[in-house]
Amino acid sequence: MGLAGSLLVFTGFWHAFEWLMGGRNKDTLRLIPFGIVYAVLGFLIVTFSGGQTVLIVALVITVIGLLGAIVTRKTAQVRPSVTWVFIVIDLIIIAALGLALAG
Repeated sequence: MGLAGSLLVFTGFWHAFEWLMGGRNKDTLRLIPFGIVYAVLGFLIVTFSGGQTVLIVALVITVIGLLGAIVTRKTAQVRPSVTWVFIVIDLIIIAALGLALAG
């Protein structure tokens, strides 16, 4: 659970500030709301707030983010290397949340 929460906070901030690093455009600005949601969910997980409900919501949101990254990876104006790192991090978060919910 700690790994998922920490990665959500990390990647949440990265999503929110990618427009500063990768250039300001419609696709990098579209990452900001996901970044805020990821960071808040990660904070709730790290502080053990919300219980299983937060874990389930984080899992659903991360799956949505993963699918969005996969679908738009070739057409988005987000740097391709960043998109792939987001995909890998999302997969790790999903695995960690799945293990936490199963155990």
